[in-house]
Amino acid sequence: MILKSYLFIVLYALGFAFAFLTFYDRITDTSLRGKDVENYRRVVSMGKVRGRFVDPSGRYLTDIEVGYSVIQLMTKGDEYLRERERMEKLLGKPINFREYRYMGFSEIMGLSEEDVYILMRNKYRFRTLLFIPKVKRKLVCKECWHIIGSVSTDGVGLGGLEALYDNVIGGKMGNVVFESDALGRVLSEPEIYLNVMPSDINVSLRYDLYLLADSLFKDERGAIFAFNPQNGFVYLSYSKPSPLDTNDPTLSPLLNRALSGLYPPGSTLKPLIALLALRDGIIDTNFAVSCKGAIYLGRRVFRCWSVHGYTKFEKALAQSCNVYFYNIGGRYGAKEILNSLKGTGLFGRKFTNLKEEVPSRIPVRAIYLGTALNLAIGQGEILTTPVFLAVLAGLVGNKGWVVLPRFSEYEKPETLRLYAPDWAYDAVKRGMLKVIEEGTAQNSKVPWLKFGGKTGTAQNPHGKDHSLFIAFAPYDDPQIAIAVVVENAGAGSAKAAPIASEIIKRLFPGDLKITNAQTINNTVPFNFLR
Repeated sequence: MILKSYLFIVLYALGFAFAFLTFYDRITDTSLRGKDVENYRRVVSMGKVRGRFVDPSGRYLTDIEVGYSVIQLMTKGDEYLRERERMEKLLGKPINFREYRYMGFSEIMGLSEEDVYILMRNKYRFRTLLFIPKVKRKLVCKECWHIIGSVSTDGVGLGGLEALYDNVIGGKMGNVVFESDALGRVLSEPEIYLNVMPSDINVSLRYDLYLLADSLFKDERGAIFAFNPQNGFVYLSYSKPSPLDTNDPTLSPLLNRALSGLYPPGSTLKPLIALLALRDGIIDTNFAVSCKGAIYLGRRVFRCWSVHGYTKFEKALAQSCNVYFYNIGGRYGAKEILNSLKGTGLFGRKFTNLKEEVPSRIPVRAIYLGTALNLAIGQGEILTTPVFLAVLAGLVGNKGWVVLPRFSEYEKPETLRLYAPDWAYDAVKRGMLKVIEEGTAQNSKVPWLKFGGKTGTAQNPHGKDHSLFIAFAPYDDPQIAIAVVVENAGAGSAKAAPIASEIIKRLFPGDLKITNAQTINNTVPFNFLR
């Protein structure tokens, strides 16, 4: 009995000691100090200010738009309820409130700008109102919708350049901080922590070219991609329509056609086919055919768009003779022409750092000779994007190399090369020059400028053919490579070529031209203000 009493006393003493030590540890632990304040500190976001995109002429492509959100503090007593009645009487309509009781305030919903200004002018009558500045990005260049991209409600870039440069132009969130008790009643005056504005970023996109492109496209659908193949700077990445033009989902307004639109290249692929055929020894520049308007493969008829008669290399490019290129495809064979195209490294890859770009596509395998004939004229199971076609034009114009497209100095230049002998490039360039001087695009020539191009008419199983055109200019010193696609517009010479010609005229007005030494002025340093 005595042993049990001693055991009970010992256990009781140990329990008391443990409880005392635990309590002492809690009241002396500094890591928990201040947690009681955080439990009722309330934070209301003011939004995030983002840096702006500026074109080479200093025009803003995006800007900052400031509005106001009105919140009502849930003070002690029923004062805020009486003020609600007075607000509704002042505005002459019922007001909707979204209550955040755990944060100690309500947000007033559905107010127009005029309603907000009325409440501001009468602020002295309402002690419980707080006007929170709300900042958001404003798209100034509406025609740039696809390439600039979108921003979330939290101010995070979701696509386009907004996502690509989010770590550069993404600002710091501004907040309004106040304290409330467990019942949601405000205990202190709100403290405002202003937004922190990052630096703007100078990009190579030209606002004036977007306005010109939009005026040329009018109600057409399609895309333009234009860049400098010698430094990679993109002047124009235009897609139409955008959600600002239409909300009809059948027209795919969300699709960035310049980077993600997949089209059969049609005859715009012929310069690449011609170059590879010369490089691989399939033909030489003296190879000639007699075009009678079609060739026959068994019972199948492969047609040309005209009867060209005796046709050699440069004429085949200038007049876009299908029969000439059918013969190239036949000489290659299905497997060999496919392997030669794959060997360029141009298919199945991206040319920009934008996540929405889609790689161009080519068949996995080719067995039948008819496939080779179709590939030779850019038809069949081959799909390319406008950015792909612009890079192709730049490769030919620069005789085997381009700096890949980029949008500012924040992207390091990367060079892409495609090997072929200089004489082969010279021959293809001469053929593309004749396209403009005396061939299918002679109606789109620029009197004061010598440049090369290639028209294309892509067969479309879902409707009228697509109109395509690629070009590089000037001929001897290419400083622009451009691709234009106009959907369901017929021949490339009818729609796409004239649009490209107007873009080229704007870039090279008379004797003026872009110099190779031109760089995008990006002298604004990026530092968050602390």
